[in-house]
Amino acid sequence: MRHRPTALVLYNWRGQWPMRRWERQRIFAWKAHFPGRIVFFNIGFSFDPAWITALDPDLVLIDATALAARYAAKGSDALERAVAAAPARARRVAAPLDEFLSLRRLRDFLVEARIDLLLTALDPALWDSFYPVADRPYAIRRMLTAYVDEPLIRVARRVSPDLARRSIAVSYRAWETPAWLGEMGMLKRDVGLRAAAWARAGGHRADVAVDGEGRLAGDAWIRLLGASRAVVGVEGGSSVIDPAGDLALVEVAPLSGAGWTPPPSVIVATGSAEVRALSPRHLEAAVTRTFQVLVEGDYSGVLEAGAHYQPVKRDLSDIEAALDRSRDLAYAQAMVDRSYQEIVASGRYSWRTAVREIAAQVLA
Repeated sequence: MRHRPTALVLYNWRGQWPMRRWERQRIFAWKAHFPGRIVFFNIGFSFDPAWITALDPDLVLIDATALAARYAAKGSDALERAVAAAPARARRVAAPLDEFLSLRRLRDFLVEARIDLLLTALDPALWDSFYPVADRPYAIRRMLTAYVDEPLIRVARRVSPDLARRSIAVSYRAWETPAWLGEMGMLKRDVGLRAAAWARAGGHRADVAVDGEGRLAGDAWIRLLGASRAVVGVEGGSSVIDPAGDLALVEVAPLSGAGWTPPPSVIVATGSAEVRALSPRHLEAAVTRTFQVLVEGDYSGVLEAGAHYQPVKRDLSDIEAALDRSRDLAYAQAMVDRSYQEIVASGRYSWRTAVREIAAQVLA
């Protein structure tokens, strides 16, 4: 190994701009914290694989955006050419999201690409069912969907006064959830609708959108959180698992659409078999010291009910009472301050810590 290693980050981006903060940081946080030279390579555009070969990287990190190329033949070809061009000696790390989609293609790629380390947001209890031990020649490490970074802390510090000085009672954003996310998708929508109803009934100001029309990019979402006393939410994830990749071949129906039937290959998961994880917005709310009213869950072992968030039953029967706790400013301020100290100020969930620990493991 050379004294100062070179890392190549493969990503795939031809989408909306500006990128959401957590998407941008997931890709580019490596620049600030990797102990060596870092090069970023967008496989979403035409490229010559010889450039990767000439770079001769020690580490190839395949971001979730690049791994999402498995959904289409053209994208898969670009990803395979890029990885194949790296030297055989290079260590290979894959960091997928949405592992419930096209799972078999993902598993096949991990083996064919000779991945050394898989970074997954899945609960460890699901690892063996998603990635059977007999077909797993790579190591696995849990990785959150996002981490805290210094730029986020600086922005939040500017726009996040104490709760008593905030003008919005509750905020929330969700996209028009597709039917194939199942019950988890319904929760993402319903929790916002119930929060908006609570605000209307009490004459409180709310900023809630569940149809994707109110999408906020860059620092706009952080500013909204900083102006809000409370935010509602649920774990990220899905109640549907798509091993064969058939969901990519069917028309996407919104939850409001009637009569949608999943392909026969799709598995409808319940209980602990659902795919659930902490989402970036939960960490962003911790950084802005916003009172979180969340459907009870594990939240990747990061958030603890009653300590870091006000829990709500999955049927949302007690969401109004939970939101009422945000009106008790002494109680709410104590909770958000504790959440900030234990999650943000501790540095346990920072990009600095995550990148250095991953680099140390894979380059050892």
